Amino acid sequence: MSQSGSFGVNYKTTFTTTNNLSFPASLRAVGSSPEGEFVFVQADGAIDQYAFVKIEQDGQAAMLTTTNAGSQGLLVGVAQVAFADNEYGWVWVGGLNGGGVGKGIKGKLAASYVAKANLNTTATAGVADDASTTKIAYVVGLAATTGAAAVELGSVAHLKVN
Repeated sequence: MSQSGSFGVNYKTTFTTTNNLSFPASLRAVGSSPEGEFVFVQADGAIDQYAFVKIEQDGQAAMLTTTNAGSQGLLVGVAQVAFADNEYGWVWVGGLNGGGVGKGIKGKLAASYVAKANLNTTATAGVADDASTTKIAYVVGLAATTGAAAVELGSVAHLKVN
């Protein structure tokens, strides 16, 4: 990943080859905003809004599950907007003091999540929970859930499979 400025990060939109003559950054470039750091990716399949995604070395992102989490160190992001297959855009990857109460950065969490508990992958694509085996490091949900919900997130570093 390279980092060289904010790139005018707009994490609320996606880009296609038909609606853009040039992209704001190259794949896996890191940009920043007051909400944290973001990585520019291409969707490898449809991605739901607020879904946790795995980010491959080639810049492809797919909704994260326990099955596709792979090995330790895999970079994880959270889509703040829905992506169609092959669309490009920014996904939140946390960072020091990324997200936080009132920042609007959210992730999909399963029912009965306990606020500020560790987040883990689940069998449900894009959804994290506090009851599983593959930890997503450096991130927590800031509120409890009774039913499945999108919850504001906070981080202390770049999210990764641990």
